[in-house]
Amino acid sequence: MYRIALILFGIILLILNQTGQLISFNLQFSFFIAGIILLGIPHGAADLLVAIQNRQHQKSVFSRIHFFSGYLGRMIGFGLLLYFFPVGGILLFILFSAYHFGETDLHFFKTNNFWGKLLVVSYGLVILSVILLHDPEELVQIISIGGFEEGNFLFIQQLINYRVAILSFSLLFFFSSVFLYFLLAKEKEKIEDQFLWQFAILIIILYNIPLLLGFTFYFVIWHSLLSIRNIFSYLSVNREMTYPLIARQIVFYSLLALFGIALFMFTGYLDFSSRAVVIYILFGLAVLTAPHMNIMHEMYNRLRKNK
Repeated sequence: MYRIALILFGIILLILNQTGQLISFNLQFSFFIAGIILLGIPHGAADLLVAIQNRQHQKSVFSRIHFFSGYLGRMIGFGLLLYFFPVGGILLFILFSAYHFGETDLHFFKTNNFWGKLLVVSYGLVILSVILLHDPEELVQIISIGGFEEGNFLFIQQLINYRVAILSFSLLFFFSSVFLYFLLAKEKEKIEDQFLWQFAILIIILYNIPLLLGFTFYFVIWHSLLSIRNIFSYLSVNREMTYPLIARQIVFYSLLALFGIALFMFTGYLDFSSRAVVIYILFGLAVLTAPHMNIMHEMYNRLRKNK
């Protein structure tokens, strides 16, 4: 029922867009920013809580110093990679994001083996390909707002030029992975039928709404809400972690993150023009992907074992 409710919300966005009621870029951008604050940041702010629970399952001592040094180290490392090798950084970001999106959406599958991981990656690549490449004109508009350098833009322009081939390959790759996964599975998955029709409707929605709105619907709403739901389920295994306590701690760490952003605003080192905000958000999402994905991957491994 949870995913069905999200799909119905996506259908409402699709209908509103088709009737011309939700096509303003400024409105989409405002929706995106609000979603990042209300859902995107909270779903990432739970990383500390999930990391503590991971260590408890491993029966090892949790060190906050080790956690934050490792977390920040991965962020800085990936940030340097994006700065000095932007094309390689972008490709790695797409691969990380595809795996993370697929693992979140397909956490109920047994994906610890090779064919399961192939299914996870192929699923995420289809999602990202459809969001980014279905409307090349809007992608160019967002890129120009983001102020990408000419050399990096040429790489993205090549992706646009071959977008039909990329979309076709990603779909073929996904359906081949699905076929191989179910063919080689030792036992049938009970949720197979729901998975396929939900995926089909999700793709239809993402293909027929504007890029920024599609990214907001999938990443900010769909992905964040599913992640938060899984996080609550995972943390509540510990009887001391009640739902109200988990919610309060997530809100607390979210407010800390927002406070840190506000400090940068008041220092005057950040430019908050619309062009700069796009760059900050894209760069922030990229550098956070590696440490966040690592923590969530460990959580999903545990959830699959518990199932």
